[in-house]
Amino acid sequence: MPTKSFFLICCLCLISACGGSGGSDTPSSSPVLVNAGADFSLLEGETSDLAGVASGGDGNYSYAWNAPDNIQINHPDTSAAAASIIAPAVTTDTSYTLSLRATDGEGKSGSKTIVMSVSPINILPEATIQTNALENYPENSYPVNATIILDASASSDADPQTDAPEVATYLWQQVAGEDVLGDVPTDQSTLTLISPMHLEPREIDFMLTVTDQEGGQANARVTIKLVGEQGTLPDVDAGKAITVFSGELLLLYGESATQAPNARPLVNLWRHDFSGELTIANEQQLRAHVIAPQVTTSTSIAFELTSTDRFGNQFSDTVTYNVHPPNNAKINDTGVTQNTNDTSIQSAFLHEYPGQDGHYGSDRIDVSGELKKAGRGDKGFDFTRLNKNGDPIDDTSLVGACVRDNTTGLVWESKSADEDSIHYVDNLYTWYQEEGSIGNFEGVINANSTSCTIANGQCNTQALLEQVNQDGLCGFFDWRIPTLQELQSIQHFGKFSAPLADTEYFPLWGSPINQSLWYWTNQTSADGISDDTARNAWAIDFASGVDNFLNKATEQKVRLVRAGRVKL
Repeated sequence: MPTKSFFLICCLCLISACGGSGGSDTPSSSPVLVNAGADFSLLEGETSDLAGVASGGDGNYSYAWNAPDNIQINHPDTSAAAASIIAPAVTTDTSYTLSLRATDGEGKSGSKTIVMSVSPINILPEATIQTNALENYPENSYPVNATIILDASASSDADPQTDAPEVATYLWQQVAGEDVLGDVPTDQSTLTLISPMHLEPREIDFMLTVTDQEGGQANARVTIKLVGEQGTLPDVDAGKAITVFSGELLLLYGESATQAPNARPLVNLWRHDFSGELTIANEQQLRAHVIAPQVTTSTSIAFELTSTDRFGNQFSDTVTYNVHPPNNAKINDTGVTQNTNDTSIQSAFLHEYPGQDGHYGSDRIDVSGELKKAGRGDKGFDFTRLNKNGDPIDDTSLVGACVRDNTTGLVWESKSADEDSIHYVDNLYTWYQEEGSIGNFEGVINANSTSCTIANGQCNTQALLEQVNQDGLCGFFDWRIPTLQELQSIQHFGKFSAPLADTEYFPLWGSPINQSLWYWTNQTSADGISDDTARNAWAIDFASGVDNFLNKATEQKVRLVRAGRVKL
């Protein structure tokens, strides 16, 4: 800033020259006289030198400048009057009174005031408009029924006068195009509106005026492009990715819509990037499906859903599915391949409720024609009949003594229609087991019973095992009562009538008792325990498919199992 010191010094010199005749000393009793210079003017932020002179007294002076609290004076040496001052920030022309006091060595003092006038300098504010960007549209372009946000909060002022917001007021005005403001508030830092519905593209212009604390103003303008219904892209969602195995159903569950009524109807099309043979069923529908292809390693397949509107606008979305090689799990599937909705069960594929049991697993792979079996069986089941020596029987017309499950490796007892056979299908047994997990209760021996064909008349599970292992059914001597999970593995829940099993390989299940076909497992039940005694054991009803605990004293059916070598 310019310095005002030259003028002040000249004035002081003139004053000093007019002050005396030169020869005689000032009497020590004379008063101290002070001259602080002439009044002066500055612009806010300018710096000026201050100078003064004193006379009278004993000639040995100490100087002190005084000013209002918001005035900054630099006076490093009080033995001289020389100092400097910085003009404060102001919003209007403002006068300030400054004073210079001089004190001599005898304590006598004098003072003089001058006036400093300060004028404001206002740096105009800067108006800034930021807009919200929409994906897939150029900058400042918006489809119909979209939210448009004009944000002026980044506007600023380089010389605010107070701690209040730099920008005092905002004013939005629409200066071109159809009126879209309506009742939208126009005095906020942000202007938010919804793009109107119209067919062809249009433009609208807005002007922003910001005012700072000193009344200074600045403007900014922005042009908004409304692409109209003719330029509004469809909204497309290809759905979420899942992981499937070869031969399972891969569901394509897309969504498409448009905010432009005149752009309907939308035409949809699914595509894929798999290099091999792959057919998309209902490829022009949002709900489509594919039989996952055969792969030898985990493979990612991208499916793209493209929607095209009446104006030729297109938009696509992609979802990537992972397809794993065929699952070699050692557990059976449920036998369910049907689909269900709110009212019915159908064999046809239904999209309303994706992720059903019938869409996945070895049962679905079998329906797709992709399941490789060592033997035969309904749906995903894979069984082989064994003769009395335990060897496979390939002739489907022959009845085997045992059945091997090629998935789990378990070998099952085949029941007999011969009433004199120990394997007679309607033989009944109480639950009895001397060792193992018996829950402090071995069960009931059931002596002298006529419910089975065991020679000693003890119709219980342990007596049955001892007899069958003595005989060596199918050449094996390690038969046992199945666990709950093992017995569940041959349940067929895809059937609509009892027995719920593959009756091609397990044709005989016996006469129902009270409409139930209960078969024992070897597991004691913790339910119903009294006095630390488990008097119940788990069983499965092949008429209803449910499992439950039954009293060990009740007589139920048994199908024996063993696990050992697998003959493939």
